[in-house]
Amino acid sequence: MNRLARFSGALLALMPVAFGDVLHAQWVSAGTVSNIGTFPSISVVDANTAWIAGGPNGVPVVYRTTNGGTTWTAVGTSGLSLEMYCVWGIDSSRAFVGNGGSAGGAGGNAQYFRTTNGGAAWSLIGSTGGTGGFFNGIVFSKTSPRFGIAQSDPPNGAGQPYFVSVTTDGGNTWTVTTPPGVSGAASAQNSIVVVDEMFYGFGLNAGASRVYVTSDGGTTWNIQSLGLTGSFVSGFAFSDDKQNGIACTNTSLPTIARTTNGGVTWSTISIGTGVTGYCTMKWIPGTNICYLSGQTGGFKKSTDGGATWTTMTPTINGVWHMEFARIGNTAYGYAIATTGAVYKVAEIVTDVAPTTSLPERFALRQNYPNPFNPRTTIAYDVRERVFVTIVVYNVLGQEVRTLVAHERDAGTYTTVWDGKDHAGLDVPSGVYLYTMRAGASVQTRKMMLMR
Repeated sequence: MNRLARFSGALLALMPVAFGDVLHAQWVSAGTVSNIGTFPSISVVDANTAWIAGGPNGVPVVYRTTNGGTTWTAVGTSGLSLEMYCVWGIDSSRAFVGNGGSAGGAGGNAQYFRTTNGGAAWSLIGSTGGTGGFFNGIVFSKTSPRFGIAQSDPPNGAGQPYFVSVTTDGGNTWTVTTPPGVSGAASAQNSIVVVDEMFYGFGLNAGASRVYVTSDGGTTWNIQSLGLTGSFVSGFAFSDDKQNGIACTNTSLPTIARTTNGGVTWSTISIGTGVTGYCTMKWIPGTNICYLSGQTGGFKKSTDGGATWTTMTPTINGVWHMEFARIGNTAYGYAIATTGAVYKVAEIVTDVAPTTSLPERFALRQNYPNPFNPRTTIAYDVRERVFVTIVVYNVLGQEVRTLVAHERDAGTYTTVWDGKDHAGLDVPSGVYLYTMRAGASVQTRKMMLMR
């Protein structure tokens, strides 16, 4: 069952303002919705189109705007059951929502749905089965928008395998996968990251600040410890270079976690005063711009990849969720509060110059860190579309673990080895070899595990 903190807060009333000219990164009122429930979610399609989903116990409620928040229309809920805990809009007609398995989000046979006609009717995509399912998020990649995931708590209870349904065709078809369970842990609402079809993950709960991430399209999953206080990870965001990430928990502010090496290591930093309480986070694709929200104070923004933060104006309380869409050189954000108040922001963004171009050759990089305990990251370059394998061997030449076995387009990728064998058992300290095969190219390197 998802662990959510309940709170209340008064919201500052602001006069409605249309986007028109870009709003210089100040949050303004974008209307109000009613009966939205305690844990609403929001999705942003473009400057004018956004979806909101929630509802009181047992009652689905979905809204949509197509005019930048000037009006919000309560769309039909025919075919839906229970209140909703996540939403993703593709355009003004197509959207996806998921429920919490039972009234109040206590978990159960959770369901996810789609509409293709603006909410006039909803069709069931599938359900988790079991008694512990809870859809925490339906999220699509901003850079590969036909790829997305629908993520649920373990259907059979905390510690059991998760439910992650994957689409590669924009939500027309879905394939269910079952990442291994994490002892004692479920996951957390709206703490989902989807960079592309290789790199995605979600926040965990159960009293330890951890995220669960795959960098090889779900072949392997790795726990990354953040070093924060709090009972669950409520905010999680990554840049599209897959190296820079930020995370927070429901009570960690003003402290957040930050990584610059794909999550191999995380450090904690203070964002300063001004924003506290339940926290969410978002990263604007192609930039170093990040946003975070807190239940008290409103929003902070970073323009250097989460290293430093400034408090935004005005002060707003009660924000539960926010989302952004980048259209050209403008980022449009919307946020929803538990009172039903909606806010929006827009700003001109500047691309970060890419650090790499398409590789000119196949190359297997040296792992880092090395020596390591217990996880290490391996980067590799692919010059053209080909089937790639990366396999770990011991010094006797015996196969220990297959890390990669996928078709890859040209590009640079990473995979993580957690020091375990095929059976999930820890391997002993020592020297190991890892070999990449890509077409006719075969390359091998050494690494050292020191427990």
